[in-house]
Amino acid sequence: MGDAAYEISTGLFGLALKIFVIVMPLLIFLEWARTQAWFTRFIKASGAVFNPVGLRSESLFPLMTGILFGISYGAGVLIPQAQSGDLSHRQVFLTALFLCLCHAIIEDTLLFALVGANAWIVVVTRFVAAMVIVYAFSRSAWPVGSEPVKTESQHV
Repeated sequence: MGDAAYEISTGLFGLALKIFVIVMPLLIFLEWARTQAWFTRFIKASGAVFNPVGLRSESLFPLMTGILFGISYGAGVLIPQAQSGDLSHRQVFLTALFLCLCHAIIEDTLLFALVGANAWIVVVTRFVAAMVIVYAFSRSAWPVGSEPVKTESQHV
């Protein structure tokens, strides 16, 4: 019993250490990238890929942040931008939908590869599935309005 507990705890610690080694540099990189002009240019250039599926330029920064660095960071950028009134309900919904399906493309892929998955299959499958589903929702009569999101403080 003691040997099993030891093996489990050392295995979990080893996995936690590997996750830390992958995630921490990504978080540091995101904080640095947010201050760089090339990241802004990258966001704008990504519009050629995402505009055809219904995602507009104003939703690209939170989208790209979430795709590259995780849903928490993407949501951390999406929520204030939505509350400012810059995004419509539809754009918030489509961005959140995409991020639910395809977030942390770097981090998750590295973690899946760590346990033996084929990285290219993981990336391509998640990205294509997200594009197809978001395109379908953007073209549907889904009852999410196109009016800007209003926060409680804006109603007063």
